[in-house]
Amino acid sequence: MHDEPLLYDLTDSPFCAKARICLQVKSVPYRRVTLTMKKLRELRRLNPLAKVPVLLDRGQVVADSSAIARYLETEHPEPPLLPSDPAARAYCNLVEDWADESLYFVVGAFKWLNPANRPAAMERTIVELGGGAASPLVARLVARQIVGRYRVWRYTPASMGHFEERMRDSLGWLAELVAGRPFLLGRSLTIADVAVYAQLAWMRSYAEARLLEGAPAVAEWLARLDAIPAVGEGAGVR
Repeated sequence: MHDEPLLYDLTDSPFCAKARICLQVKSVPYRRVTLTMKKLRELRRLNPLAKVPVLLDRGQVVADSSAIARYLETEHPEPPLLPSDPAARAYCNLVEDWADESLYFVVGAFKWLNPANRPAAMERTIVELGGGAASPLVARLVARQIVGRYRVWRYTPASMGHFEERMRDSLGWLAELVAGRPFLLGRSLTIADVAVYAQLAWMRSYAEARLLEGAPAVAEWLARLDAIPAVGEGAGVR
């Protein structure tokens, strides 16, 4: 039994970044356990799906970034990341779900379908897996599996124009939301900000970061969050 919570995670994952940010915003000390091939069996004992992030806290296992955020909201309510007003909370949940599903799908396409981004994505995957002799093979299998999922939906590297257009639309909506306010729901950081930020901070390491040039209001919002130590450090940008 460890005194501090353990977070099983990967650096190159927006959902793991989301979990780290929540822990750091709430000033919860924790220890990271990076998922490697050697740690995979250990992770499966905690989460049969073998997906990260997974939080192990005082014997309790919490899998999935959204579940971790709600767990922390209960166990460490200050500062709150969910509004107390029911309508505002519902809106916050909707934005978080949009970021985790729709926005992630687009950014993931940039990462794995764009040939310009594939080498960097593969290199980071190999490093995270532990850098052993089998890591390049496993990384290729991971990439093939993810690309295969997009192919099921008839998305290929030729679909980049489609995904760029979707991202421009998304950045336009976000620009409207942050116009005249520091955060997506007003004056306070919420899980909506954290979820969207985690996806876009991830995107900034790929060629499509140039799309942010057409959305200066969103770029300014990202910079504001970068400057918050718990957020920028949690995402790995500081």
